[in-house]
Amino acid sequence: MTAAKHILVTGASLLLILGVPFFSSSYFSSLVKGEGADAVSSASVIIDQPSGNYVVVINLEKHRDSENLELWEKFFSGEDVSFIFEDIVCSVMDSDSGGIQMAESYMSRLPENQMKLKKEDPTLMLSKADNGKFDIIVMSEEMAQHFKADTVYSRENVTVLQVKGDNDEKV
Repeated sequence: MTAAKHILVTGASLLLILGVPFFSSSYFSSLVKGEGADAVSSASVIIDQPSGNYVVVINLEKHRDSENLELWEKFFSGEDVSFIFEDIVCSVMDSDSGGIQMAESYMSRLPENQMKLKKEDPTLMLSKADNGKFDIIVMSEEMAQHFKADTVYSRENVTVLQVKGDNDEKV
């Protein structure tokens, strides 16, 4: 009898300690609603680019293959490209709604799960970028000027693309 009581009390304690936070998390609610992103259930609709001027920064240390780098440059400039055999992590400022929309537009043009979108604090993101700890950065020109992102542009192993939204040609 004491063993059953011990198991019951321990199980109830674990449920309270671990279960309640899990069941109240957004992860659990997305599991229940079926909103998890996977190759079978995610949408494959191409999102239109927002209007405005944007900056795409590519870290050359992460993209050493010149053929893939050339394809990424064409892709971010708005040109149609063949399949690129490389996954990327795209960093955006969490307060830059235009940059987020532009990155989501890029992500919608790629095969599922080829691009991971990483929303970060602007100061932390640019600090990492100054030290070469990024793959791709997409940001609106206004936010780049506001946060003085020119320190990232001046890095040695970086390619900077000036992009105009609404499928216009490269600036």
